Amino acid sequence: MMNRIFCAKKALFSLFLISGITALNAESFRVSKVHELTVVQTAESEGTAKLGINEALAITLPADQTFLEGLELKFEIPETVASWTDSVACSVYSNITPTPKASQIDYSGTRAYVRTLPGKLSWVLQIPLKSENSIKSNNYTTKADTVITPSKNMIFVRLQPVMKGVPEETLNAIVPITVKPILMNKGQLSFKLVSSEKQLAPCTFFIDDKMTLLNEHSKVLLDTGVHDISIISEAYRNEVRTVRIDRAKTTELTVEMKSLEPTLLITAPEGTDVLLDDVKCTTFGKEFVITEGEHRLKVRIGDYEILRSINAIKGKTYTANFALDLQITED
Repeated sequence: MMNRIFCAKKALFSLFLISGITALNAESFRVSKVHELTVVQTAESEGTAKLGINEALAITLPADQTFLEGLELKFEIPETVASWTDSVACSVYSNITPTPKASQIDYSGTRAYVRTLPGKLSWVLQIPLKSENSIKSNNYTTKADTVITPSKNMIFVRLQPVMKGVPEETLNAIVPITVKPILMNKGQLSFKLVSSEKQLAPCTFFIDDKMTLLNEHSKVLLDTGVHDISIISEAYRNEVRTVRIDRAKTTELTVEMKSLEPTLLITAPEGTDVLLDDVKCTTFGKEFVITEGEHRLKVRIGDYEILRSINAIKGKTYTANFALDLQITED
């Protein structure tokens, strides 16, 4: 057994020495078949391919990889492979040419990670795709020791024998590989500020009381949960919102920046005459701009009339609600 393991490790080491090839240089090789899977950015995304020894798996990643921090590959290792420890290697390539397809068997690429399949029936390999990630090795999973940057949104995985004298049943074994995305525990907030002006004036953003550099069309990654958003400006009224951020999802927030001019909102029953500074009002149920200073508001329905005054201040909204009410009491 010790001699077999030594031969396997020697063969694996030789993968990097043949013709001067190292893990950092491109190498050319041939596979007998290429399988294809596509990964999307949802927690439920999962796909399985059944690879033979000396076959490969081309994994296509989504164009938008905002929430994708890695890939998890679960290998179901047949007993005939597990019993021949270190007889089959798994190699991961960060770039591959030409573009993989079922009819293509000759490729060139850079080997970014390689390891022999362990002598157990199940093995989970986690591949980090971002330098900042939460992936950790433990008793049940192996984290690739390098961050793999996909080229053309493609990761290429190859199985190959690395030991001489392996029986035919091992070389003819089928290894199912289940692939699913590893998503970061964050979500995205998409900002959009609008105003009645053609040119939006400068604004300052605070997220959970911390100033954040954003503009009127920004996207920012946030931890999952509830966050307080404040938008401060000398040209507009201050706006405060509360948003909930879900994992691997984008929450859209559109905020209308309101002028500092005072506004008035009038509500009244049908048939009511309303005069503002002796001018009849026609706008009801909607804010409209008024000037700063003293205003007189007259509300009349039939012979009933009420007169009120408003001292309008910059940055304030005033609501005038006229309603008829009938109250019946019993002693």
